[in-house]
Amino acid sequence: MKKTVLIVLLSLSSLNLFSQLNKGKTVVSLDGNYLKTNTENGVTSNYNASQVKNLNLGASVGYFIADRIELGIGLNYYWEKESRTNKLMITDFYQAEVMDLKSNGFLPHIYLGYYYPIVNRLYLSGKLKFGYGKIKSEYSTLIAGRSNTPSESSYSPPPYTTMSKDTYEVDLFNAEIIPELTWFISPKVGLSLGLGGVKHTMIDWETDNSSWSVNFDPAYWNFGFKIRL
Repeated sequence: MKKTVLIVLLSLSSLNLFSQLNKGKTVVSLDGNYLKTNTENGVTSNYNASQVKNLNLGASVGYFIADRIELGIGLNYYWEKESRTNKLMITDFYQAEVMDLKSNGFLPHIYLGYYYPIVNRLYLSGKLKFGYGKIKSEYSTLIAGRSNTPSESSYSPPPYTTMSKDTYEVDLFNAEIIPELTWFISPKVGLSLGLGGVKHTMIDWETDNSSWSVNFDPAYWNFGFKIRL
């Protein structure tokens, strides 16, 4: 019994001495996520497929304004590329469409976080984050088709090809609640895992272009490092 009590006391003391997050501490964080998804639907006569590549990188500096309460600023880089292919065949008519969309932008943000100790060196935190920036996008579309009439017909429409390109820029505002696990592997260095969260997004400050999302899918989790100064 005495041995068990001694182990518990030593564990509690190591928690306080090793990884306590007190007022006045500063933490630098780096995190990111890369995701690639492929989808296919339909059959030979009506087929569509898409591939999406998404990259999110972030850096932030937080200052503990009170024990376990962090106030910080940061910058996120967002990059996405989407490719779509559609094929349609109806009797003697065939059309194919290929679209490429590329988007990128920098999103500065501010956040408020709270760290709750679970076990020695391991914290569960919650962050309320507000970000704003401009997203630049560029897309191109290629459409090609043909119509083959029966051989006895005297007229056969020629094949056609059309192509269009454009660029645009939008304002993006988002507010997020992000749960996160942080484990300090040393007094100065920690590993973090962002567990998704709840997000509200608004484009061009128009309520018609706003949406809510709740996503805790592990594919979207962020992995990162923390350095305590």
